[in-house]
Amino acid sequence: MKNRKRNFNPISLKHILKSFISQKSLQKGMTNVRVCNAWKDVMGENVSKYTTQIRFSRKTLIVVIKSAALGMELSYKKQIIVEKMNKHLNGEYINKIIIR
Repeated sequence: MKNRKRNFNPISLKHILKSFISQKSLQKGMTNVRVCNAWKDVMGENVSKYTTQIRFSRKTLIVVIKSAALGMELSYKKQIIVEKMNKHLNGEYINKIIIR
């Protein structure tokens, strides 16, 4: 048997994962997860304790809050929350927030 050298072109794992996730079906799911996880980062631990459900669909973030008083307070600050969330996500992902 001959001893042949193989030519490998190393590709970083970051590049492989980025190309894998860039597929349309996976991109939507990853964006959904990123937006939902950003809620806790942006709003903090106290608001997260009262959050029971977070959903994201068609550039609308739907948040269910246990406390009616907190929900009312957050509803007055919707535009500020949208701006903070988009800044945290580095893009225009959210256009509207519905607080229930």
